Amino acid sequence: MKKIVVHVIPNAHLDPVWLWDFREGLNEGVATCRTVLDLMDANPDLTFIRGEAAIYEHIRRTDPATFARIRRMIRAGRWDAVGGSWIQPDTNLLESETLCRHYDVGLRYFREQLGVRVKCGWQADSFGHTAGLPDVLAAGGIENFAFTRPPQEVFPLKTPAFWWHGRSGARILAYRPPIGWYGCERTEVRPRFDQLVPLARKSRLRNVAMFIGLGNHGGGPSQGLVDDVRAWAKAHPEFEVRFSGLHAFFAALRRELAAPDAPRIDTVRGELNFCMRGCYASVARFKYGYRRAEHELLRAERTTALLQQAGLAPATDLRAAWEAVLFNSFHDILPGSSIERAFDEQIDEVGGVRHTARTTAFRALNHVAGRVRITLPRVGPDLPKAVPFLLWNPHLHPVQTFVELEACLDHRPIWQYQNRVAELPVEVRLGGKPVAHQVIATEHLSFPHLAWRKRVVVPVTLPAAGWNIASLGWVERAARPTHAATATGRGQTIRNDFYTVSAQPGTGGIRIRHRGKDLFGRRGLHLVTVADNWGSWGAMAEEPAGVRLTQTIGRWKISRVAVTESGPLRATLAVQFTTARARVDLQLRLTAGNEDVAIESRAFTDLEAARIKLVLPGARQVECEVPAERVTRQAEGEIPVLRWLRARDGRRGFAVASDVHAAYDLEAGDLRVTLARATRYACDVNLDQMKEWWRPVVDRGELRSRLLLLPAEAAVTTAADVLTQSPLVTQVWANPDGDLPTTGSLARLTPEAVHLLALKPGEAAGTLAVRVKNPTDGVLRPVLTLGRKRYALGAVEPGAVATFIVGRSAKARRVALGA
Repeated sequence: MKKIVVHVIPNAHLDPVWLWDFREGLNEGVATCRTVLDLMDANPDLTFIRGEAAIYEHIRRTDPATFARIRRMIRAGRWDAVGGSWIQPDTNLLESETLCRHYDVGLRYFREQLGVRVKCGWQADSFGHTAGLPDVLAAGGIENFAFTRPPQEVFPLKTPAFWWHGRSGARILAYRPPIGWYGCERTEVRPRFDQLVPLARKSRLRNVAMFIGLGNHGGGPSQGLVDDVRAWAKAHPEFEVRFSGLHAFFAALRRELAAPDAPRIDTVRGELNFCMRGCYASVARFKYGYRRAEHELLRAERTTALLQQAGLAPATDLRAAWEAVLFNSFHDILPGSSIERAFDEQIDEVGGVRHTARTTAFRALNHVAGRVRITLPRVGPDLPKAVPFLLWNPHLHPVQTFVELEACLDHRPIWQYQNRVAELPVEVRLGGKPVAHQVIATEHLSFPHLAWRKRVVVPVTLPAAGWNIASLGWVERAARPTHAATATGRGQTIRNDFYTVSAQPGTGGIRIRHRGKDLFGRRGLHLVTVADNWGSWGAMAEEPAGVRLTQTIGRWKISRVAVTESGPLRATLAVQFTTARARVDLQLRLTAGNEDVAIESRAFTDLEAARIKLVLPGARQVECEVPAERVTRQAEGEIPVLRWLRARDGRRGFAVASDVHAAYDLEAGDLRVTLARATRYACDVNLDQMKEWWRPVVDRGELRSRLLLLPAEAAVTTAADVLTQSPLVTQVWANPDGDLPTTGSLARLTPEAVHLLALKPGEAAGTLAVRVKNPTDGVLRPVLTLGRKRYALGAVEPGAVATFIVGRSAKARRVALGA
């Protein structure tokens, strides 16, 4: 009988941010690798695995000599570069494109800086794994995947090794160690071996893996651990014990599985979840900024890539911004399980990404403004001209929406309308033609008696990847075109052709009627406060009381209601909910002709050990977007969701899109959205409000978010695109000599055909087509690669072909990565 082969895989899990800041974490990466290299010099049979391109890059910049030693150990076959990602991310909470970028950026780094083509993914400590990960791994050329969470008692598997299938047909050989975790204590090796013996003898597989190494704050194998491995191996000659790496282990495992008498292993389809569910909502003050940074960076990159390839703007370099986004998706940053001081700094870094994205897009669109023909209506002598705006649609499909414009109508107040501000006549033009508009409140409260700035909301249809010019001006006897549909408000009710929304002070919920029927029953849209006495990670062992938060500790009442906009294009109902130590202000908006309810939320909380949940009755099952996939869930309990979901209860249903919310749950037929979670920073114990009361509580203060309520069968993916990456509105200048038309389009995407749109008649341009690989999934994101640059290009429908202007001389290649 052949011996059982135990692959002992030394590693040093390192959290670059957790109970410490990024400086301590990154420099520990240097210290750990120097220590491990010295240990490997002293022990010629010792091996080691290390992932995370970000750690390698820090070593390369900080300690080139150590980086050179690592490269030599890699060439010697003893140092196994694994993982393939920039950092070990949380894979439940990040954007699909961010997940793809981890492997695009990371795998390129491993090839170029370490000379390695990584075939083994490695997520030592991430808190569960999205159903879309197999397709992303396979698209990057990764064939194998090792992980340790969720554990066996939470997510049972028949065999430690299993085939993990993705929707597109990807098949990854995955492995979770049957004993232990990714590391070990100093005295744990021999007992772990002893635990492994009976399991290994019962196993269908000859090759088994065991991870060792001091971890979390670096560390790795020690001489004592190495000696313990050798001693146990000497005492158990019936086992073959070898120091190994992930690539060597999976190669042996694949050879075993390819043999004629190979054992059968488990097959898994879908997500590897759940664990650490509290992380879906912890530290929203970071999460919300992070999600907005992802959206703004994606919008800016798509904008600048299209404009640059069309010759309308210079090339931009957003690599540093992307590296910051990737780093901050780390599984103790994005999930909200680090210390407060660390979050203060990571929030600053994410804010820098947002500023970079905005300024990059701003500069690129100003180049467009310098090329587009912008003419303004004639005015009388010494009268101010209208103010022009460039409207840009960053999506590869036309967008019909409402935009807001605000401008000073003269350089000084218009004194003849002093104390008669509402009487000042304004005209809005789109593409040179007057259009319907509605005057709304300005963003400021200064000088309310002076006619100076005006703000309007305007319906627009923007071409795919294209622009149009709008203008706002003071015009006596201005034309006032009307819109085909209306939205109105009166008393405590707003309505359009599809929805009626009303609220009454003293009641507990907002009544929403859709096409004449109550959408949420007699309770309406309402709020509840539930006890959440768990720490940052929630119920770490999936205790039922932490998975389902059912203890209600706060009742909410509507205290104030007001119609703040009454049409004809947009109506807004302001509703204030109050309870003990918390308040939520909701702005519910209806627009003319649009079948949706836009909701803006401001949650103010001084709670402890509690959650505020927005309750939408009538949901027993949801189909929801997760990173690089969509899944269906119906079990009660906390779940992570990306940007949208469809909820159903029999024939009833509705859809929800959100800009930042990630934590939802199903409970007793209700869908509940977490607006705020009041826990403690980096806390792994149940909260006791009687001890250390002075410790800071997470997310005290104001949290802002947006949701969109739609019919169940609505195009919710497109709605989420526009909600999270809205058209850009930039005030520009008159440019009557521009050589481009007032409105134009660079490219568009359809399921049937390739469309190339030249900038000017007779002008030629190159094209690149990227066919979506996965025709069964409608939430795919093709990616444009030009040379060594790669650009995200937004969600598309099944079987779509994307087309982009790339210029005659640009070299392009097809890409498969981009789930």
